[in-house]
Amino acid sequence: MARRVKDDPRSLLQAGDLTVNLLDRQVRRGDRKIELTAREFNLLERLLRAPGRVFTRTQLLEHVWGYDFDPETNLVDVNIRRLRKKIDDESQLPLIETVRGVGYRIRKVE
Repeated sequence: MARRVKDDPRSLLQAGDLTVNLLDRQVRRGDRKIELTAREFNLLERLLRAPGRVFTRTQLLEHVWGYDFDPETNLVDVNIRRLRKKIDDESQLPLIETVRGVGYRIRKVE
């Protein structure tokens, strides 16, 4: 039974060569393992659950941090910047996109 749960395709989220295993909380980009904090992992998971969908900063604050919107906070921006540094490098297609004036999304990769 444990093997069936581990092999459940619903436990994997993917965008291009980025793979997130929700059961063991491992993140890989290609063959490279990426270490994330709990907040970074939750932020990435939220974005990966709906590739192409734009999430506002308010939505991300509420889901990841459980905060109501504070227009002065830059928590989301700082964590997006950290995530980009960890999952993207110059040789790879950037996966996290900024939608100016709206929020962030994961690029839909076919």
